[in-house]
Amino acid sequence: MSAYATDMLGSALFLLMAEKNIRKVTIDELAARAGVGRATYFRNFSSKEELLTAYLVRQWRAYEKGHRLKELAFSNPQRALRYFEFCLSLRTENDLMIEQGRTDAILAAFETIVSDADLGREGSYEAAFLAYGLYGMFITWARKGWNETRGKWQPW
Repeated sequence: MSAYATDMLGSALFLLMAEKNIRKVTIDELAARAGVGRATYFRNFSSKEELLTAYLVRQWRAYEKGHRLKELAFSNPQRALRYFEFCLSLRTENDLMIEQGRTDAILAAFETIVSDADLGREGSYEAAFLAYGLYGMFITWARKGWNETRGKWQPW
């Protein structure tokens, strides 16, 4: 999967989703908005959902690197809080996915983010617990309008 294709097509898809439902976005208009050929989309992605997930994961990896999160143990609560700060930084994109019923892409991104973390136990119960727990807390927070401060819902 090309980083360039993910960045260009992902950004373009969110711009189009702001204009209309993702189901109505054609690959032709997506490629045109991204400034790439249709073949670039099909060479890298099998669905718009896969593109959304890949875009979120790339954004997370940049955020994780920029905030030096690998220096914190995965079990450190501060690292978990950074997930929520990251989600808030993509509020517009997250709101579009939630409004358009694309929360599976968010969950898939969380699963990837957790599995490529420091656990070394991809597919483990611990990884699933963390991914689904973070996702459940995030989606509840977002659906409530992002109003609560982390002190109100922070379980630790």
